[in-house]
Amino acid sequence: MQKYNIAIVGSGIIGMTLALQLSTINHINITLFGKKPKYSEFKTTAILATSFDIYKRLLDLNKSHPQISKLKKFKIIDELKTKKKIIDFDAREINLDSFAYNIRDNFLADRLHKEIKNNDSIIFKNEFIEGLEDNLSKTTLNTSDGVKEFDLVIGADGRNSIIRELAAINYSKKTYKESILVTEINHSIPNNNTSFEIHRNGSLLTSVPTSDKDSAIVMIDHSQKIDGIDIDDLNAIISEGLSTYLGDTIVSNKYSILPSVTINAEKLYRNRVMLVGESAHVIPPIGAQGLNLGLRDIITFYNILLNNEAKDPGSKTILSSYNNMRWFDIYKRYKSVNLLYQSMMNNNAGYSAIRNIGFLTLNKSRRIRNMLLSEGLSFNK
Repeated sequence: MQKYNIAIVGSGIIGMTLALQLSTINHINITLFGKKPKYSEFKTTAILATSFDIYKRLLDLNKSHPQISKLKKFKIIDELKTKKKIIDFDAREINLDSFAYNIRDNFLADRLHKEIKNNDSIIFKNEFIEGLEDNLSKTTLNTSDGVKEFDLVIGADGRNSIIRELAAINYSKKTYKESILVTEINHSIPNNNTSFEIHRNGSLLTSVPTSDKDSAIVMIDHSQKIDGIDIDDLNAIISEGLSTYLGDTIVSNKYSILPSVTINAEKLYRNRVMLVGESAHVIPPIGAQGLNLGLRDIITFYNILLNNEAKDPGSKTILSSYNNMRWFDIYKRYKSVNLLYQSMMNNNAGYSAIRNIGFLTLNKSRRIRNMLLSEGLSFNK
C-alpha cells in the first residue's frame, strides 16, 4: 500500500493527540512541527466522558489516576435576579459515573510529549513555518530548515493559526468586552466531585474539582474589572461567590488572563490543507466544549481514514467528507454556546426571558434535561 506523508503544525495538546492517533495507521508517516508546550500549572481541562477513551487508548491513562478528578455533579446558580435559582445535575441521571474528567493541561501535555518522543512513526521537528504553497497534488511547507512536500498539512496551531492564514481560509472573529481569568483555589469544604457555576449580571464564576479540597477556577467578567485585578480583590470575589458551597477559600497567587473571543472558520479545508481544534473554532469556556470539539475533529478524521484506507488522505474526497461531518456540529455548538454566553453577560429583557424559560424548562422536564445532557456529551457523535 502506498505511503502518505502528513504534516501537523502545532504541538499543543490537540496537535500531539492527533499525531499519536494518526500514527496508528500503517500507511501514514507523520511529521509534527512545534516544540514541547508549556502550560500553566493550574490550568485544567474537563475531558468529557465520551471523549476520554482516546487517552485511554493512546496513553493507557486510567480514569482513577491521582492527577485526574471526576466531575460527577454540577450546580448552576443563577444570581441574575433578586431570587436565586439553582439547578442540580447528576451524572447518574444519564447512567454515567461522571460527566467529565478534569485533568491538568501540563500533566496531559507531558504524557503526550513523552509518548511522541518514543514513537518511531512520528518525526518531531522544532522548525518555524515561513510559507505554504498548496494545490491539488501536493502541499509545500517552507520551514526554517528548508522546503518539504506533504500529501496533507493539518493546522493544529491554535487560535492565531499561521496555517489558516497561509492557506487563506476565511474565518469570522469576535472579541467580547469581557476577559477570562484562570486560577486555582484551596477550600475548607470538600467539593464532592461537584462543579459550581455562578451566573451574575455580566459575569460568570465556575469551579471545577482538581482534588477533594482544590478546584480550578474560571472567571469571566468585564475586562476593566479583570485586567487590573489584584490578589486581594480576587480573593474577595471568589470567597463571596463560593464560600456558601466550598467554605473558606484561598486563591493561588498565580493566575492567567485571556481575552474572550470566538473564532469560526468558514470551511475546514482548502486544497491539501485542513484545520483542527482552535485553528478552526474557538468558543467561550462554557460547558466543556472547547478541547472536546477538537477531540471530535480528531476522532472523525481518523475514522474517515480508517474507512478509506486506499485513498489519499489529502484528496478532496477525504477532506470534503471531514468538512461535511464536522462543520454542522461545530457551528451549532458555536451558536448555542455564544447564545448562552450572551444570555449571561447581557442583562437585557430578551436574554433575561431566554434564561427564565430555560431554567423553568430544565426544572420541570426530566426528558429535556436528559436530552440537553446527552447532546452536550455528544452521545450521537
